[in-house]
Amino acid sequence: MNKLTIRQATIQELSKLVPIFDDYRECFKQTKNPVMVEQFLFEKFEHLESVIFIALLEDEVVGFAQLYPVFSSLTLQRVWLLNDFFIAEEFRGSGVGTQLFASVKEFTLLTKSKGIELSVEHTNEKAWAFWEKQGFKVDEEFRYYFYKI
Repeated sequence: MNKLTIRQATIQELSKLVPIFDDYRECFKQTKNPVMVEQFLFEKFEHLESVIFIALLEDEVVGFAQLYPVFSSLTLQRVWLLNDFFIAEEFRGSGVGTQLFASVKEFTLLTKSKGIELSVEHTNEKAWAFWEKQGFKVDEEFRYYFYKI
């Protein structure tokens, strides 16, 4: 494999992010919509609403992780919500995901955060295995709910 580079994305790379972000959405049964994806990602950059890390091979984005800040009022600390994590199918199992997550973890430490939170579909056993291998544990203290509008 050519040299893999992982770094925080900038707004200048928006056009490189759109195709892989649209592929990610398609994996979750969403209709591809590059125009709306570009608008969504632009707003995240413009308003500093998220932090996006990218995995690059040459000049191609082959993976990304998007983090949103949330806060714990009880511990008075920031928590990073790892909301989106995706590796292009042809690069899965090659270590790209592990290296991408290592950068996310380092960022979390550097920002003095409490930790990283994520959710995984109940049916996605490959993701369970990946995240547990990275050191994640199923939360046994709190039960999470979602209210759909």
